[in-house]
Amino acid sequence: MKFKTLLILCISAAVAFAENDNPLKRAMETLNVSKIPYSVKELKKPFPEPDRSNLLNMPAYRRFVDGGYKVTAFEFKGDVKKALDKAEALFSKKEYAKARDAYKRVLLLDPNATIVMAYIAQTFGIEQNWDMAESWYKKAIEANYIDYLAHWLLADVYRNKGDQKKALEEISIAKVLNRNNPRLESLRQKIYAANGLDSSHWAFNPQARVLQTPDGSVVVEADTLWMYYAFIEAAWKFEPEYKKRAEANKDMGEAMIKECLAGLLPKIDERKANSKTLTRLDKALSAGKINSFIMYEIILPNKPSLAYYLDKKQIEALGDYVIWSNQK
Repeated sequence: MKFKTLLILCISAAVAFAENDNPLKRAMETLNVSKIPYSVKELKKPFPEPDRSNLLNMPAYRRFVDGGYKVTAFEFKGDVKKALDKAEALFSKKEYAKARDAYKRVLLLDPNATIVMAYIAQTFGIEQNWDMAESWYKKAIEANYIDYLAHWLLADVYRNKGDQKKALEEISIAKVLNRNNPRLESLRQKIYAANGLDSSHWAFNPQARVLQTPDGSVVVEADTLWMYYAFIEAAWKFEPEYKKRAEANKDMGEAMIKECLAGLLPKIDERKANSKTLTRLDKALSAGKINSFIMYEIILPNKPSLAYYLDKKQIEALGDYVIWSNQK
C-alpha cells in the first residue's frame, strides 16, 4: 500500500476523533516529513499470543529501604539450608507435624525466611485444617506482602471454606504478583466462574509490528484495526524527536503506550462489538481506569517482576481492577 495515500486517510481520521493534543495526527505528520523511508503491509495472518511461560516471578522477600523496596530472592545457606532440607524431606514423607516443627526451626535461624510460613500453612491445608492454614498464610502475607504463593493458596483455602468473595480477592492479588503463572491462572478461572465473572483467558495482543530493514527503511505491518496504533509505535521507535522525549523522561514508556492506544480510538465505536480488546479498552477509558489497564494488561505480562516494587495499595487496586474488568 502506498504510504502517502494511507497518510492522508490517517490524518483525516486523526482530525475527526480529536482536535487538541492528538497523538495520531502528530505521529503521522512526523512520519510524513521523516528522512526514514516507510512502507506499509496489511497483516494477512494473525499474530499468536506470545509465549510468556518463561516470564514467571520467583519467590522473593522485600524490605523498604531508603524510600524504595529492595527485593531479594530467597537463598538459604549453611545451617538454614540444612534445616530447610530436613523440613522438605519430612514434607515429602508426609510427616506433616514433624515438618512443621522443622520449618519453625528454619524461621528461628532466619526470620527473613518468611516463605516457610506458607509451607507450614500448606501442611495444614493438606490435612484440611483450613483455619490453621488460613492463619499461617495470613502470617506469611503480613511478613512479606509480595508472597504470591501465600495469596494463591489462601484463595484456595477460602474456596474450600465456601467463602468465594475472599477467594476472589486473594486470587486476584496473586494474579497481579505472578502475572503469567499458568497453574495460578487455572485457579483464577475456577474462582472467577464461581463468582459469576468472566473466567475466560484474554491477553492484549496487538496485531501490529514495525521492523527496520538492513537498509534503514521501516516496514509497518498491521491489520486494519491496528494500523494507526502501528504508525504511532513506529514514530516512537524510530523518530529522533520521539527518542529525545523518551530519553528525557523515565515515565515515557507508559506515555508511549497511551499514545499508541489512541490509535485505536477512531475504530472503537465502530468495531468494539466484535473486538474484546476494544470492549475492554472502552470500558477502562469510560471508568477512568486506563492506568490500571496499561499496568495489568500491557506492562506486567512482559515485566511481571515490576509488581514486586508496587506498594500494597497499588497491588490491591490492581487486584480490584482485575475483578472489575471481568464483570459481565
